[in-house]
Amino acid sequence: MMRNFNKSKPLVVHLDINSCFATIEQQANPLLRGKPIVVAAYNFPGGCILTASIEAKKLGIKTGMRVKDGKLICPKLIVLIPDPNKYRVVHKKLYNLLSKFSEKVIPKSIDEFVFKLINPNTYFFVIKEIKKRIKLEIGEWITVSVGISTNRYLAKVAASLIKPDGLVEINKDNYQLVFSKLKLTDLTGIKKRNEGRLKSVGIKTVLDFYESPIWKLKLAFGGITGLYWHTRLHGYEVDDFESKRCMFGNSYAPPFDKSNMPLEILSKLCQKTGFRLRKANLKANGIHLALEARDGNFWHMGKKISKELFESGDIYKEAVKLLILSPIKTSFKNIAVSVFDLTEKSILQLEIFDDVLRKEDLSKSLDKINEKWGNFYIHPARMIKIKESIKDRISFGSLDQIY
Repeated sequence: MMRNFNKSKPLVVHLDINSCFATIEQQANPLLRGKPIVVAAYNFPGGCILTASIEAKKLGIKTGMRVKDGKLICPKLIVLIPDPNKYRVVHKKLYNLLSKFSEKVIPKSIDEFVFKLINPNTYFFVIKEIKKRIKLEIGEWITVSVGISTNRYLAKVAASLIKPDGLVEINKDNYQLVFSKLKLTDLTGIKKRNEGRLKSVGIKTVLDFYESPIWKLKLAFGGITGLYWHTRLHGYEVDDFESKRCMFGNSYAPPFDKSNMPLEILSKLCQKTGFRLRKANLKANGIHLALEARDGNFWHMGKKISKELFESGDIYKEAVKLLILSPIKTSFKNIAVSVFDLTEKSILQLEIFDDVLRKEDLSKSLDKINEKWGNFYIHPARMIKIKESIKDRISFGSLDQIY
């Protein structure tokens, strides 16, 4: 049983751009610097705020709020719509810079990177040098928060502790002090539901969580998940460091006049997801659907499936099966679909009742036409009412739009 914290040097780094989209907009336009701004999906009262600037956050404006609620807090709030190309450029520049300091740089989202350093004696100096180079080579207004630890989970937790412009290390000497200052919900992946699971077995603090034996964590989470949590908190690597992506997905917050068109919206989202999945030469064995209603109700469900998903129509069929199970039927505030359990699409499993190879050839042909003539030049008929509504966006997990 693992009882001691990992004694290795903390060489795993998690870095994220503070208030990513808003900060990049302020970097591009000096007149916006020092002012409360937000980047929202749409510039109207019901538009969802994607990122709030540091100045806006200090006033209490948060990601996920509606524009109208942000303006109630700050009537002079500046609202911008996303400029994806601008964010891609900064992402690529930061990736190239980090690659000069590490041979293993993994982008985890548009604003997050995880990487490993080599020299255990100079890692703190290297991080400070990276911060300095970001200011000089990418933008003087851009700040990043950095976490360092012995695994990437605790590095991510460390990066969240001081914002903006933080630098925090979690190691064998200070983990108890750090953990003692955290609530369970301060840990990545522990929200109200998982907090309830932990409290049901007597785990009330992060230190309780750390000190709990594996058998107790298995009672809380079930099976292998309890072991994974025990391993993470003790500083050992259990998460997938190698993969750039663990899932692909797209979401859409429909305006009021399109809030009762779930099938059309799902079709568009599945088309985008399938195209990006194929472009990355990946296939999926799981699908997840999340729905939020305008009355505040939220529902989600994921499932593993026996067939390998790569074709947009198949993704749509599986998403519709989940939609049928949902108690939310109308007035959608947000719809999100994603696929997970990704593997390289080198060899496709042949199916008895489905010509997989023919389906793959057809998908490739349609992708080539759409790439040449524009997104969704050829698209399902069900999308016709929604085709122009879902604009180019970069969600924080959409690396497929960059690489």
